[in-house]
Amino acid sequence: MEHVNSQVNYETYQNHPVFGLIDRMKHFYDGVADTCFQFVPNGTLAACNYATYVYMSISSTLDSIKMLLKAGHITDSFVLIRKLFDTVLVDIYFDVVREDQYDWMENFVVKDFQQWIKGSRRIPYTEKILSVLKKSKSTKDLYPLFGWDTYLKTNREHLDGHVHTSSYRSILLNCQDIYIENREKQLKNVSIILKQLMMVHLSFIFYLNGHYMTTYDYMFYLEENMTPPEGSERWLARYAQDAFDEFIKPHPRLAEFIREHCVLDIK
Repeated sequence: MEHVNSQVNYETYQNHPVFGLIDRMKHFYDGVADTCFQFVPNGTLAACNYATYVYMSISSTLDSIKMLLKAGHITDSFVLIRKLFDTVLVDIYFDVVREDQYDWMENFVVKDFQQWIKGSRRIPYTEKILSVLKKSKSTKDLYPLFGWDTYLKTNREHLDGHVHTSSYRSILLNCQDIYIENREKQLKNVSIILKQLMMVHLSFIFYLNGHYMTTYDYMFYLEENMTPPEGSERWLARYAQDAFDEFIKPHPRLAEFIREHCVLDIK
């Protein structure tokens, strides 16, 4: 390794496909943050959809990851991806908790969820979250379609290694002016992990909250006192179809499962 004049300024680094990937992920989260706002979720006293702010936060985290990568702070970007991993799991977990525990007569407000909203309850450990997803009647059929105990576990351990500086290389990867052989390979690793997280999160959103991604057409017709076109309540927003095509469709078994169970029409 040797000092060079900003290795990260090389064109091949700055134009790496990972930056386009992050932009497309942001496009999805910005879109769903907007369209889901009109749906008030069950199990909470909130007057608006908390998920809007979850998705906005994820979009902001992706912004930060992109800026760090552009600057060559690769280790710091891995730390934020580790944070993103947790945010995705927490969002899925509370969707499942609300789905399983909500009862409009006996359990109108889901206690665990409402306490988390207020900041008086900590999230459970990852092992408990995964156990809930595995056993829940809401997600037990979807859960096996992901490699929770294989590649996702490996990726999480890889990210933990950067969080805890488990190797000297983690320190070097944060130094943009040091020559590191195959530095761009780290961008490929970032891409792989981000795609896997996106595949998981997107699948659960389609499965549990497909209505979040409907087009505005149906509501527009109702607001204008017009009869909506037949089936327009099931029209999928373009940003969501694009995300499905990129992150879920390459996995045929998963794609077929989502198509069969989503409330919206997916091409």
